[in-house]
Amino acid sequence: MHQRVLPGAIVWILALQFFVVQGIVMAAWTTPFSLAHNMISDLARETCGPLFRAPGIEVACSPQHALMNASILLNGLLIPLGAWLTRGRWPDCRPMRIALAMITLTAPGHLLVAGWPSDTGPVMHMIGAGSILALGNPGLIVAGYAAWGERRTAAIISFLLGIGGVAGTILFLYDIGVGIGLGGMERVAFYPITLWCGIQGVMLLQRSAPIAVEFSVES
Repeated sequence: MHQRVLPGAIVWILALQFFVVQGIVMAAWTTPFSLAHNMISDLARETCGPLFRAPGIEVACSPQHALMNASILLNGLLIPLGAWLTRGRWPDCRPMRIALAMITLTAPGHLLVAGWPSDTGPVMHMIGAGSILALGNPGLIVAGYAAWGERRTAAIISFLLGIGGVAGTILFLYDIGVGIGLGGMERVAFYPITLWCGIQGVMLLQRSAPIAVEFSVES
């Protein structure tokens, strides 16, 4: 089981590609882009058109929208794969199994968001995005509860990101930007699940290093 932890940790670290790709896609824009007012989904829109929730930004075009959708699709594969590969390094209890299941089940949401961009498939896009928020952030909170006794640092990180994500979701749904705009608040809601995977991947990689060395020597 432990042999799977190393590739699982790497898989979760690779999920951070989501942030790198966003930077690349944003840089390709020829129309104004604002982290405070543009939604993440604007980076993946397939058509050029007006935005109704971005003050001062009349037209949005994303030349590299295919790259953004590919990044979202990739995370829909990386996140559940990492959960499956690293399951042996988490506390063996029902709450942790539930947490990993919730995190894994964000995968269909990622696939829906990537397959149906907000401008060409708004209904399916909203269903996908809603399922990610409904399962991902609460799943992190459950993971924090489950890991508290055995992996305190991982639990604290899980609690902070999960609670922050839930708070961001509520504020976003009520159109409350709290000084960072709706685009900023959307990122507070959606970023935790990917950040959590990357951080936990790094922590698991550090914890697995002695195991990897020992396995190599025995081989």
